[in-house]
Amino acid sequence: MSRSEPYTAFDTPIGHISTESPVRFTDRRDRLIRLRTIEGTPPDVDALVGMYADFGATDRAQGIPPIGTDRIREWLTGLTGIHVVAEHGGDPVGHAVLVPIDGGTGEDEDGETNDADADAGTGADAVELAIFVHPDYQGARIGTETLGVLLDHGADSDADEVQLHVERSNDAAVALYRKYGFTAVDTRAIEFRMRRSLKTAPTG
Repeated sequence: MSRSEPYTAFDTPIGHISTESPVRFTDRRDRLIRLRTIEGTPPDVDALVGMYADFGATDRAQGIPPIGTDRIREWLTGLTGIHVVAEHGGDPVGHAVLVPIDGGTGEDEDGETNDADADAGTGADAVELAIFVHPDYQGARIGTETLGVLLDHGADSDADEVQLHVERSNDAAVALYRKYGFTAVDTRAIEFRMRRSLKTAPTG
């Protein structure tokens, strides 16, 4: 992976936008993309709402982003963590986030214990990954670059591991995650649960 400007991790307080040495690269369609890193809640929520409002049914996964601008806004303002926003011409075209996972019991949203989740190491030292790229910018290396920068920042956080859910049919996403060292720890009918350490370099 090549970048026109080197990435260096920042010690940024919560809510601070990292503007020093932002990552810039040219995607596969010769568009100059800028990556900004933010800790806390995402900035420019209105702009991100506009980006996510363009997503169709096939661009959603596990029910996110939600449908409707009000629901998208509510979802975004509840995401407190480490964000990387990809911009083209000042407009967001991609967004990735690491959100702390609450608790360590492996409970589902309905409070039921999920043995597979518990075995996967879910706890306060883990973060959940979500990443989305605008439909007009997919397949142009933006997801790859954005994920790399996000994982670099995650490695400098207090979290020990990152987890995610991905639909089994999403071959491109599964391949990207495996490239970055994620392995499947739980296989369900329509999705994989994947994880990787943030403190130890992946092997293989």
